Amino acid sequence: MEQLIKTLIDTGLNEKEAKIYLTLLELNEAQPSVIARKANVKRPTTYVILKQLQEKGLISYFTKDKCIYFRANKPMKLVEDLLNKYIRLKESLPDLLSLHKKYTSTPQMSIFEGREGLIQIMEDTLTASTELLCWADISLAVYTILEDYYPEYIKKKVKGKKWLRGIFSYDKKALTFKKKGIQELREVYLVPKDKFPFKNEINIYDDKVAIISHQDEIGVIIQNQNIADTQKAIFNLAFEYAKILEKDLLTKEDLAYLNSKED
Repeated sequence: MEQLIKTLIDTGLNEKEAKIYLTLLELNEAQPSVIARKANVKRPTTYVILKQLQEKGLISYFTKDKCIYFRANKPMKLVEDLLNKYIRLKESLPDLLSLHKKYTSTPQMSIFEGREGLIQIMEDTLTASTELLCWADISLAVYTILEDYYPEYIKKKVKGKKWLRGIFSYDKKALTFKKKGIQELREVYLVPKDKFPFKNEINIYDDKVAIISHQDEIGVIIQNQNIADTQKAIFNLAFEYAKILEKDLLTKEDLAYLNSKED
């Protein structure tokens, strides 16, 4: 009986509807008081359930000796209802797919504010199934409102094996990030800060572009495949150029630091 109740619940009935319907199948026909006692459902509730089952076409009633009796209709009715729902859903499928296509092609934008909002954005980057592409001024992006959060972020990123390619504004802090590239799963190239001042951090991944203004404590995630693909292409172009710029940017001391075994 319990398995039958579960099966009927899977078809769309609630537990009490299933109990009363099965009770009627077993009794063939009965008065509400008998049904309530047999199904172990309170009598007032039984009347409500009987009306619901009647509206669904699963039971019918008749009068005998001036008393109302209820009878369960054939279980095939359940199959017919499910089949009709399937047919209607199948007929509506082209319209549903059209709506979905329209939704996915329309850029979806979510805005986040405050420290917790920025953390939400950074946590979302960890869901990436593709590599992370990042533009940033490390001094603005890491050593501000999220400074105490960032070590934990790095641990999660490494544990999740999320690889990042980055273009960072040159300073000593960015140089440290470049040095730790292998252990923290990063490939970084540095560009002149005065020539390319990055006021925002931008992360590109999957079909998303996340933009953060750490100083303003606000950020946004734009979700759209075409926008993300274009941003990836722009980043790749800049990434190749950054390799060239970095050669003239780094000093002998910088190179010595990067090649040293000490942090």
